[in-house]
Amino acid sequence: MTGLKKVLVAATALHLLLAAIYAPHIPVEPYLPRAVDRAAALYGSLSGVRNHFDFFAPTVSTQARVEFRAAMADGTTRLMRLGTPSAEANNRLALMLTYYSYPSTRVQLLQAWGEYALRLNPQATAVEVRIEALQIPPLREAAAGVPARWVEIGRATVSAGEPRPR
Repeated sequence: MTGLKKVLVAATALHLLLAAIYAPHIPVEPYLPRAVDRAAALYGSLSGVRNHFDFFAPTVSTQARVEFRAAMADGTTRLMRLGTPSAEANNRLALMLTYYSYPSTRVQLLQAWGEYALRLNPQATAVEVRIEALQIPPLREAAAGVPARWVEIGRATVSAGEPRPR
């Protein structure tokens, strides 16, 4: 076996060992020497081996979206969605949707989103904010043809000039 081949085999073995260590979701950091933990953390973060791939686990939140219905002064309505053309900005918005899962932040987020929509539409007198989550049926129901559907999980109306609740 050549020297290069030995290095590649050792690197592969080390990578697989780290993946096996981090896979069970048991924190090993307290048991590792500090220098080893720092090196493993750096390599694990750069390579992704330290990530926990919970794509389909029950703890993974579902997709959510925020919609606005702005009531204009002339009696018309305008429908909008919270989103931007920027994928990076949309990732930040998705993080806000994650915070919606905390009951203590729901009212403030709905209020802030409503105020944002009012700033985008200064001619609006009120904005109804609706947040929906994608409800994915269990595998048995999906196999039987039951489709995923959007379910409302929150709603608030914010009026122009209304004082912000505390």
